[in-house]
Amino acid sequence: MSDLTASGSSIDALPDMWDGFMRMVRPGLGITAFGANIMNLPPDYTTRSHDESRSGQEELYVRLAGAGWIVLDADGERLPLDEEHLAAVGPGTSRALASGPEGLRVLIIGSAPGRGYEPVDYG
Repeated sequence: MSDLTASGSSIDALPDMWDGFMRMVRPGLGITAFGANIMNLPPDYTTRSHDESRSGQEELYVRLAGAGWIVLDADGERLPLDEEHLAAVGPGTSRALASGPEGLRVLIIGSAPGRGYEPVDYG
């Protein structure tokens, strides 16, 4: 059972990595049941591709500002992230985030089905 009763923060006050490129929601709010981060992509930027096969996490992507896509490596399909779209990607699917001309701020929530959350080591 979690000790969390309620917690809030401005996004910019959350702990960050990579000069603010990532804001760490989970530790910033004391969440233990699932992972959550916010990525701040500059205009016309694409992240390095990755999958979550090692962690087993499913990930939900929710656009907070700007617009962009999740680019799936297997076939180059682009899942839109805008005011009308969100997306989920399974652990074995390789993906990258790409922003449009106004940049992209996206909330990413992840957890592995059927087991307790294990924090990712970004070290």
